[in-house]
Amino acid sequence: MKIERIVSLEGLRRIQEKWDNLLFSSEHKNVFLTQEWFVSWWKYFSDNASLEVLVFQDMNKHLIGIAPLMMKNKTLQFIASQEVSDYCDFITKKETRKQFYEDLLNYMMLNYSDTEGIELINVDQSSPTLIFLPQLAENYGFTCTCREIEVAPILTLPSSYESYLEQLVKKSRNELKRKLKRMKSLAKIRTLKITEPQELKVRTEDFIKLHQHSSDAKARFWQKEGMNDFFRELIYRFSLKGWVELNLLLDEDKVIAALLNFSFLDRIYFYNSTFDRKYAWFSPGLFLFHQSLKEAIQERKREADFLRGDERYKYNFGAKDNKIFQLLLRTD
Repeated sequence: MKIERIVSLEGLRRIQEKWDNLLFSSEHKNVFLTQEWFVSWWKYFSDNASLEVLVFQDMNKHLIGIAPLMMKNKTLQFIASQEVSDYCDFITKKETRKQFYEDLLNYMMLNYSDTEGIELINVDQSSPTLIFLPQLAENYGFTCTCREIEVAPILTLPSSYESYLEQLVKKSRNELKRKLKRMKSLAKIRTLKITEPQELKVRTEDFIKLHQHSSDAKARFWQKEGMNDFFRELIYRFSLKGWVELNLLLDEDKVIAALLNFSFLDRIYFYNSTFDRKYAWFSPGLFLFHQSLKEAIQERKREADFLRGDERYKYNFGAKDNKIFQLLLRTD
């Protein structure tokens, strides 16, 4: 197996097509492993990090694995940050998976011996990384610890909206109907689902502004260097691929709630939401989540991913915990 080390965005662009082919054919894939995600993140959050993407090829120069890594503060880690990156992982082919992890650990042992450690965040419970790295680490001079750090509730979607309502527990179903009726009592509400790139550019500003003013914590979130530009860049890049939708709820012409979703293959990701606190009694956020779930079922999506966090509303919609782990590798 040949391993190529890529240290520039130009190098990533050169393998864009091969990257996509490997990701889309992988069993364990998500929107956070796309080049569009990594390039957007790198432009605004890389700080003093160095790019250390490892590309694994077979004898016929076909990609069989990608390790999207960077070096920061003498630590090898995923190209990610806890604030915005919900899932992180390696990209692998099932047929050569064990060889990939063996060669990855061997490469790390030989080429990153002067690092202070390897920290891998936000690996979900179904990832083969959680199986192979702890099993193989000792053979290559590493100790590996793995701990659960969070949950990301996921809802398996049925074939029809009626079936979805039936599978909800009675209390949640009745509460949902009551809150939807409450919102519909506002005579002039309407929703917009925006996917077109140029319109998204304009409406992204509405989303950011509403989010900024929804709480002090969220205001601080947007004050962090690069955050506004990261969202603008990411939404635009995803819009060119058809992977993003911005759902707005309006009272006449006033935006009172917004829900930013990623629509990727057979899954909908509820990435970020906000609403005008003056309308809290009407549960405008719940209204948009419900509408997006209904549309996802109609579009034959397989899962709705509420992403990281154990907020109660996720479970009220019927989502079940998906555990998220952190792995730490150290040399003996």
